[in-house]
Amino acid sequence: MSRQPKLQQIGRHSWAAVGSGEDAIHSYGANQAIVKGDRAALVFDTGFNNQVSSFLLQKIGSPKTMIVVDSHYHSDHAFGNSVFTDRGASVIAHEKCCRSMEQKSARLLEAYRRRDPQIGKMLRGVKVVTPHVTYRELIEIRLGKGLNVETVHPMDRAHTDGDSIVNVTTEKVVLAGDVLWVGYHPNLEDADTQGQVQALKSILKMKPRRIVPGHGPVCSPKDVKLSIKYLVELDRNIRSGLRKNLKRDDFVRYVIPSWSRDWKMRWLMESYLQKLSEKN
Repeated sequence: MSRQPKLQQIGRHSWAAVGSGEDAIHSYGANQAIVKGDRAALVFDTGFNNQVSSFLLQKIGSPKTMIVVDSHYHSDHAFGNSVFTDRGASVIAHEKCCRSMEQKSARLLEAYRRRDPQIGKMLRGVKVVTPHVTYRELIEIRLGKGLNVETVHPMDRAHTDGDSIVNVTTEKVVLAGDVLWVGYHPNLEDADTQGQVQALKSILKMKPRRIVPGHGPVCSPKDVKLSIKYLVELDRNIRSGLRKNLKRDDFVRYVIPSWSRDWKMRWLMESYLQKLSEKN
């Protein structure tokens, strides 16, 4: 069964639920977060399955109002929505995230269920729930006295075209979603690396003390800068490697920064680069 995340308090009103592992059974190590005020609780991402979302629900308790923010449409971040909506929660996301979920999520769920009996069992009871409220640039959410959070669409396309970042301004906490990966190679299937770099720079401008990445441990601005370095180097190496017309395996070795050799989910980056090489 899926391993539950570890809850870590990162502010007076904020907690990170930190995942681990790097495969579907372990939700690809995806993170979630909770921000709890005296009027409402916000859940940032709901996980890959109902076990993860039920764990989060248990930790929240019984707030007057629950609000879910989906950072983007990918399954490991949004398949747990129904556990909260069945209890009256509203789901907020960028309008393009909503569109992607409407077009893709049911098909992705069925594909995961067919892939492996163990994954199918883990996803039993999962229902796709698309956002009820959408926004274009920014939406402010009031969770209680003195606790307002800003949900921001950082770029037209960063990790996806429908990313959301939550800035808990009073606590200097940012919930970054998959715009930021720490100790993991990022999933770039829907990404624009230059847009993702700009989105990471926008996080630095928020001047947070603590950041919850989409995958990896709670971190600081220095880890955001390292992610920028990785993406810039990766993008430069891709362009150079394609010009050199390297063979597939040589291309992969050439492109991935050598100093990231110990990061998790290298298999995902290798698969992405192999496909990129074959297209050219």
